[in-house]
Amino acid sequence: MAVMQIIRRNDSLGHIARIFASNVFILVLSTLTGIMIARFLGPVGRGEQAVMIMWPQVLSCLVTLGLPSSVIYCIKKNESDQASLYFSAIAIGAVIGSLAVVAGLFVIPSRMEEYSPAVIEFAKWALIVTPFSLLGLVNNAALQARDEFTLFNTVRYVPNIMTLLFLSILVFTNHVNPFLTSLAYLTPQIPVTLWLIVRMSVIYRANWKVNAQSIRTLAGYGVRSYGTDLAGTMSYYIDQIIVVSLLMPQSLGLYVVALSLSKILNTVQVSVVSVFFPEASRLEKQSAIEYTLKVFRLTSIITLALALLALLLSPYALPLLYGASFAKAVPVLEILLLQVVIASGADTLSQGYMAIGKPGRITLLQFGTLAANAALLLLLVPLMEIEGAAISLLLSTVLKLAALIWMYKREHSIGFNRYIPSKSEVSGLWKKAIRSRTTKEHERYAEAD
Repeated sequence: MAVMQIIRRNDSLGHIARIFASNVFILVLSTLTGIMIARFLGPVGRGEQAVMIMWPQVLSCLVTLGLPSSVIYCIKKNESDQASLYFSAIAIGAVIGSLAVVAGLFVIPSRMEEYSPAVIEFAKWALIVTPFSLLGLVNNAALQARDEFTLFNTVRYVPNIMTLLFLSILVFTNHVNPFLTSLAYLTPQIPVTLWLIVRMSVIYRANWKVNAQSIRTLAGYGVRSYGTDLAGTMSYYIDQIIVVSLLMPQSLGLYVVALSLSKILNTVQVSVVSVFFPEASRLEKQSAIEYTLKVFRLTSIITLALALLALLLSPYALPLLYGASFAKAVPVLEILLLQVVIASGADTLSQGYMAIGKPGRITLLQFGTLAANAALLLLLVPLMEIEGAAISLLLSTVLKLAALIWMYKREHSIGFNRYIPSKSEVSGLWKKAIRSRTTKEHERYAEAD
């Protein structure tokens, strides 16, 4: 089978194909768990559950200090010192993750005034997961840097399988509520993270060390890229944080469902970037830029095609899967689908600057985009509620893409026509799809004979 041949390849295309397959599998698991809890909890319960599991994710990403990107970049540039770099990153992550827990205890009560005391208290206890989430990001980065993409894929979907099993038990025992379903999402990360640290300790047992030089090396790149991580995290979560602060749990429940469905389109871009960034980091400046543009064009074709299909299906699929009470989320989903297409392209172009060792420019851009998004959210959410949040996200993403195109023009003399897929690229993708389909039909006929 043509698809299986691509997946078995031991090159960049094979890595991308395997990550894409894993992302699709994770997507299926996430969709199943999302449908399950939405149908049993309804918009209000889904909103409460979403806010309780949100804080460990937000805080762990806010305090990365650029560690995930730094681990990938520094290990690729200093492969002989990867053991010290890894354990130094783990040590840094454990310390700042613990500090994030303390900070969260003060932040949560002021951001959740619309929620019950029980929900607020649970959200505080859930902060225990924060250091493990951060160390999970470091582990994933280390696996990417070591080209261990098979294990990288596995450790990403194992927690989703555990969550699905946990939720299934709750359903069969009739114990579905926002608190227990939150535990089903939060706890699987802990054993997976601990197992990976033990595994790395065995691999690097002869070089188990944390030293000042490795910390300085990580910090040198990490501090410059941290702004990108920070702004990216805030851009990803600020709409949910403002919805939590200004609207009732029901509105958050509707918005989270629409947002999670729209992120399905990220599967292509995330799969490619997981391999693209380590690969591009090896290249010289001009080659990395050319590689970035090619990836941008090809992923844009696929993402746009998927978005058009999703727009046609969303008015029927969303109420059918999640229940009639979530039908109000359809207009929001339609706006967010367009936003994800634009965001995928912008994120790919951003990785080009990361790969050539200039994360500072992306940091400034991310903060500018974040400021624009925050201003639009504060203006539009009180007027239009969750539709205003979706429109704010769309407009700020358009600004980000426009700024990136201008930066590539000014610093690398890249004309607008370089972003448009050529006829040969479009026809090439189409021919590959047709060829794959034809191969599958021939195999079926051969099996029948």
